[in-house]
Amino acid sequence: MVDPIADPEWLTFLERSPAATVFHHPHWLELLRSQYGYELQACCVRDGGGSIGAGIPIARIESHLTGRRLVSLPFSDVCLPAFAPDTDPTALVALGEAMAEQCRHTGLGLTVHAPVPYAPGAHGQRRFVRHLLPLTEDPAEVERYYSKSSARNIRKARREGLRVECSTDSPALDAFYSLHLQTRRRLGVPTQPKRFIRRFEQLFDAGLGFVGTVFDGTQPIAAGVFLTYNGTVTYKYGASAGGALGKRPNNLLFAEVIRRGCEEGFRRFDFGRTEIENEGLRAFKRSWGATEVDLPYTYLAELEPSPPGLRDRVVSTTIRRSPTAVGRLAGEALYRHYG
Repeated sequence: MVDPIADPEWLTFLERSPAATVFHHPHWLELLRSQYGYELQACCVRDGGGSIGAGIPIARIESHLTGRRLVSLPFSDVCLPAFAPDTDPTALVALGEAMAEQCRHTGLGLTVHAPVPYAPGAHGQRRFVRHLLPLTEDPAEVERYYSKSSARNIRKARREGLRVECSTDSPALDAFYSLHLQTRRRLGVPTQPKRFIRRFEQLFDAGLGFVGTVFDGTQPIAAGVFLTYNGTVTYKYGASAGGALGKRPNNLLFAEVIRRGCEEGFRRFDFGRTEIENEGLRAFKRSWGATEVDLPYTYLAELEPSPPGLRDRVVSTTIRRSPTAVGRLAGEALYRHYG
């Protein structure tokens, strides 16, 4: 095991790995530890020269509400094992065995936000998909694959006079959070603590992302948090004012961020995970020319987690019918338990 936050060897390994994402990065792991107090380690196997050949970060969650367990990785849409480019393929098999051994050693189950079929005793659950869009140096080449509806909505947003700004400062995060509170209330979902969102400024200071904000005049009406690392722009969170959706601000937001990604030399845009049942959001993401791929989660435990039930529906209904403060308080109380 390696300390992926304090040990510089982990970052050196990530900088060589084609599979490394922002969710493997020490700054993201430090954000999770600082906000929620998770104990974090990286399960690794080494090559013949003693360097890390493959590895995956794992958080230990201690909760009186949801139990004790290992997760790779809380609040991270996908966390595939990372590997060095010259690593023997058997290293991933050895990593799977090391992950299973960690479960035996701790007596805890492990949830991996990615398919890991080579881990002994692993079983998957297909609940999500993700959407990936290749980027090129010329934005026009990417835009050729936008659907007619996407192109039409982008034009509408521009006719409405909307504009997009990309920022990395705390005022941009605060503007996002204000919209985030409204959006989460509409969806009936608890809101992440403001301290958690504010910590993204530390990621941005390290060159790992930004906030894209759509303005109608001087009024922010939509915003998104985007993370960047290893040639990929990753969409993390989005928020918008419900009354402004007819002006298509989200279409303009994605169009401008994708264009920026092309111009800055990124190779891929990751729209993040989507629940299989959410066909409307899946169709929206496909409309940009993105490829939809399955994102099964892997469980090294006797039982898979139960699907959302009555308790979750009651919480959702309560949040939608209550002031935004209710969703905010629910997030403060619950999120660390449900990572």
